Amino acid sequence: MNKATARLLVERCLSRFSDVGLPQLEASSIQDVRIKPIATLWAGMGQVYDVTIMTAAGPPTSIVAKQVQMPRRCTSIGDQRKKDSYDVEAAFYSRGHAERLAAAGCAEPLPLYVDTSQADGVTICMTKLEGQRGCRGETDAF
Repeated sequence: MNKATARLLVERCLSRFSDVGLPQLEASSIQDVRIKPIATLWAGMGQVYDVTIMTAAGPPTSIVAKQVQMPRRCTSIGDQRKKDSYDVEAAFYSRGHAERLAAAGCAEPLPLYVDTSQADGVTICMTKLEGQRGCRGETDAF
């Protein structure tokens, strides 16, 4: 993901910031957008990024952007399963299920922007869910 794409995604997310507890920002107040890859998706079908928004008005704000690039035509059962999984995830966020879980007390990233209009991909921007280190300081689950 390049800076121009990241900035465009951030601008598409801004209208949801106050709804999910992030500071309300105007596009004109954004001075810089920093992108850090944090995960590669199954079979190299995309990336997850930490996107940090810098403004003069306050501390940096971070969100998560997941960009999925799927093959136009799945040639294997495995690729079709992966595509279906990403489609289900996009529906989960776009149909309000994350908000329902959060309202019930679950720690859940909240959607800021979901784009399923691309024939070969899905983009999901969400709040950052802060985690904790393991009891012995490990970052891995196992």
